[in-house]
Amino acid sequence: MNAMPILDWVNDPVDKLRAGYAAERAAISHFSAPDVSIDEIVFLSGKGLKFNPSFKTEGADILYFHGGGWIVGSPWTHQTLCSWMAKMTGRRVFAAPYALAPEYQFPAQADQAAEITNEFIANRDNIILAGDSAGGAMVLWAAAGMREPEKVEALVSLYGAYGSRGGPSHVAHGQNFGGLQTVALRAMYRYLGCEDITEFRARLSTSGAPLLLVKAECDPIADDNDWLAQNTNHPVTHLIASGQPHGYLQACGNDRSAEASMQKIADWIKAI
Repeated sequence: MNAMPILDWVNDPVDKLRAGYAAERAAISHFSAPDVSIDEIVFLSGKGLKFNPSFKTEGADILYFHGGGWIVGSPWTHQTLCSWMAKMTGRRVFAAPYALAPEYQFPAQADQAAEITNEFIANRDNIILAGDSAGGAMVLWAAAGMREPEKVEALVSLYGAYGSRGGPSHVAHGQNFGGLQTVALRAMYRYLGCEDITEFRARLSTSGAPLLLVKAECDPIADDNDWLAQNTNHPVTHLIASGQPHGYLQACGNDRSAEASMQKIADWIKAI
């Protein structure tokens, strides 16, 4: 078996980063949840995935925005995570693609998050918006651009990225080998065209539906969750994943602690 490439997020070309990230995620796709069918569907922004659990519960569909620092990732790289979200919530999960940097820079992603969501919700009574890491910001940008904000039942941010590139959590966890590093995060913001994060943060939704903030304790951007909670009027529920690194929910299907955390997220969603 060939070893996965070690990615240099600061110096490697974007094509290598995307291919390496996709290979890493493809290697765990066999941990996807059982009893969940996965089909390709077409969004306003291109091809994505639908996760349809065999055992469904009543409730709104979930529109999901993947992470990857706005420069890598796709619905396919988050297949394992989304399948477990679908299984544990009993809801259909729809993972949408979106334009990546540096080919498209901010505010293209904020604009597209709203466009995708408005198109998706057109024939639905309500939805839940969810996303991880960079997708956490996509969720808040989508909510801010809704034509019918009352249709959004809830927002779910999994270790979301909201602009911080330094601070206590970066000092504590930003040098972690094999995980998200502060230098990598800063490179991602440069690719996005957001070295000044003023407008980035100004585009985030500040009021509306209940918001679940899931914070990984050993994450360099853990403090982003605290910043967001202090700068929003969304009703906030906090869920702290003790001892977990950034991206830990990708381990669902292969790690019981990740699955236990996903179950808590699912329970919150079902209680809305």
